[in-house]
Amino acid sequence: MEHVKTLENKLIPMGEVSIIGCGRLGVRVAMDLIEVHRGGPKKIYLYDGEKIDNNDIIHRKFGGKIGEYKVKFVERFYREKIVGINENINLNNLDLIKGDVAIICIAGGDTLPIRHEIINYCKERGIKTIGTNGVFGVDEKIKVSDAKYANGPVKYMNIKEEGHIVVGSERFIRDGEPITPYTLDEISKKMVIECLRILNGIYRDNYKVSEK
Repeated sequence: MEHVKTLENKLIPMGEVSIIGCGRLGVRVAMDLIEVHRGGPKKIYLYDGEKIDNNDIIHRKFGGKIGEYKVKFVERFYREKIVGINENINLNNLDLIKGDVAIICIAGGDTLPIRHEIINYCKERGIKTIGTNGVFGVDEKIKVSDAKYANGPVKYMNIKEEGHIVVGSERFIRDGEPITPYTLDEISKKMVIECLRILNGIYRDNYKVSEK
């Protein structure tokens, strides 16, 4: 019994994660990471400059108020773990990104240039990156791939090196299918799993205890 207690005491949150974008997907990722028990990140930095509006159903379901900054709502939800920064990441504030893992959940318009810059910035600093690869589709299998070898929208990024993980349906907006909550739930789930694998790999030795 003593050994089990020692193991439990070792399984504490470690490391830091940046979530870039707190829309329909980003807020799911944040909430799923918050809920991880006996491990997961110690601190989550959440970046988004937008406020909750009438269409942000998922935020409102969690208790967010219309007119409230999305990131500040999540920070209010769990102040001990979340740091909400109400700014959109752009070319002039990449230095705000920190931690062991950056999860890129930005959407709307042409996001490819800023995604490229985020990935390059993080790579130079040893921050692992996870991003999306299509969020459209009614009943699509969600795939996890290295961006270098993936099909789908990420091919337009023309990523030449390994290391950027992408999660998604591989469907395009031109396919004319909606974004469903079920697809976003599954993408969030797999993003969180990949994030936890990275954190566990970095901090594995901290969790180890002697069998004696």
